[in-house]
Amino acid sequence: MSSQPAAQPSHPAQPVSTVDLEVFWALHKQKILLGALVLMVAILGGSIYFGLQVVKIRKAEAAYAAADSIEGWRALIHDFPGTIAAGNCYLRIGSKLRDDGKYSESDSAYESFVHGFGKHPLLVAGYMGLASNAERENHPDQAIDEYNLIATQFNTSYLAPMALFEQARLTETKGDIRKAQQLFESIVRRYPESSFSGEAGRRAGRLSDKLSQEAPKPTAAAQNAASPVSP
Repeated sequence: MSSQPAAQPSHPAQPVSTVDLEVFWALHKQKILLGALVLMVAILGGSIYFGLQVVKIRKAEAAYAAADSIEGWRALIHDFPGTIAAGNCYLRIGSKLRDDGKYSESDSAYESFVHGFGKHPLLVAGYMGLASNAERENHPDQAIDEYNLIATQFNTSYLAPMALFEQARLTETKGDIRKAQQLFESIVRRYPESSFSGEAGRRAGRLSDKLSQEAPKPTAAAQNAASPVSP
């Protein structure tokens, strides 16, 4: 009967000795304590910062709800710079000055808004204000450029169909019938559910008929030349 070698006994992992832990702590105690302190300060500082931001936003919202004049809106901009409420105030100032016929000052408010609040949810409204002002100041080419900017760079915004419609309308006023007809058609194609789609379709059809009527008719000589010669 053959004998098999006895299985070698497995050796369990040796636990880290208390002496090793004490040596490690003695060597790295200062680094560990400093790292923990830095982490605690970072967490505490972040919590304080975000807490202050929340308080600032709430105060700005309350101030915006209470403000009802250009002076009040400007005071809010000064007290709570960079907030959504401050951006809203620039829009309110621009609109109020435009209604008062102070287009240059209104432009300044809108420009401050679009340049200083690039991530504001109503950024497109600032550009729309500039376009509207340009039209009221009898600068149709500038207005067309502003409307085109909105229709291209903010093509998914709620103001895109309106901007494209206004661009088409001014283009027709300038006499570029074919371009205007194409712009009206693009509204129907790109924004079929918008409130501007129906009117844009009607205008596109009217301009299409006008272009057909203005198309040069063949002369009698051309018709004779096109007719087959009888044998």
